[in-house]
Amino acid sequence: MDGAPLTELDGTPIVRRPRRPMGIGRTAVLAMCAVAITGDLALRLLFLLPLWSDFASNGALPMTLTGMVAGAVTFLVPAAFVLRSPDAWQVRRMLLVGALLGAGAELARSAGAAVSGLNLLQISSGADSTWRSFLPAADAVSHLGSLGGVVGTLLFAAGLARLRKRSAARSSRGVVAVALVGVGLLGFWGLRPLVSPPAGVQMADWAWTVPTVLEAAGILAALYRAWVILTSWWAGEAPRRAWTWAAAATSVGLATLAIGSLVTLGVIGLDPRFSFTVLGVVGIGGGLLFVAAVADGLGASPARE
Repeated sequence: MDGAPLTELDGTPIVRRPRRPMGIGRTAVLAMCAVAITGDLALRLLFLLPLWSDFASNGALPMTLTGMVAGAVTFLVPAAFVLRSPDAWQVRRMLLVGALLGAGAELARSAGAAVSGLNLLQISSGADSTWRSFLPAADAVSHLGSLGGVVGTLLFAAGLARLRKRSAARSSRGVVAVALVGVGLLGFWGLRPLVSPPAGVQMADWAWTVPTVLEAAGILAALYRAWVILTSWWAGEAPRRAWTWAAAATSVGLATLAIGSLVTLGVIGLDPRFSFTVLGVVGIGGGLLFVAAVADGLGASPARE
C-alpha cells in the first residue's frame, strides 16, 4: 500500500538513516575538519614566524598561541553539527550555514594575517617584498571574513530562536537583559582605544574604522545569540543538557568579553599579556563547551535530538 511504512519480516519498522549534506560521510567530515584546522594553524604560523622572537622577548607569545588554538576550535562546531544532524542541509540549513560562516571567518582572517607575515618575512630577509601589493586584498579578505562571522552568528542565533517551543518568565528575561546590557556596555567601552589611531600612526580613516565597526557588530551579534541561548535555557528547552552546555559556554564568553574590556582599559591592574593568556585559555574552554552542546543535540534535527 502506498505510503505504508517499510518493515522487516518480523514487523520491525525500517528506519531510513538521514542523508548527510551532499552525501558527505562521517569520515569525510572529520577529514575536512582536520584539514581546515591544519590549514588555519599553518596560516597563523606564517604570520607568527617573522614576529616569533619579538613576541617571545616581550612575553606576548603565550597570548598569541592561545589565540591560535581558540580560533581552531571554531572549526569543530560545524563538524559536530553535521555529525549530530546528518540531514542538517535539509532541515537545519540556517544553523549549518551559520556554523560554516563562523569557520570561514576564522579561515579568512588567518589568510589575511598570513599575507602580512609573508610580507614581513621578505622584508626581514632584505629582499624586495612581492607580497606588499597583496596587503590591501588581504585586509579586504579579513574584513569580509569578520563580516561573515557576524552574519554567521546571527544566522545561528536566529536558527535556534526558530526552534524554541517555550518562553522564559518575564523576570528571567529581565535578569538576562540587564546582564547583557551591562556586558555590552563594557564591550563597547573596551573598543574606545580603537576609535582613532594612536599618535604617530599614519593610515586612512576607513582602514582604522572598518575593523572597529566590525568588532562592534560582532559584539551585538554575540549578545543576540546569548539572549536566545540564555532565555531558552531558562525556559527549560529540550534537550536540557545541550542547552545547559550552551548556556555555560555563553556565560564564559560574556565573562571573558567583560573582563577583557576592563583589562584593555587598565581598570584591572594586571599584566595585559598574562591576563589575555588566561582569558584565551578560558575562552578555549568556553568554545569546547559550545562544541559539546552542539554534539549533544543543540539545534539538532528532530530525528537526532
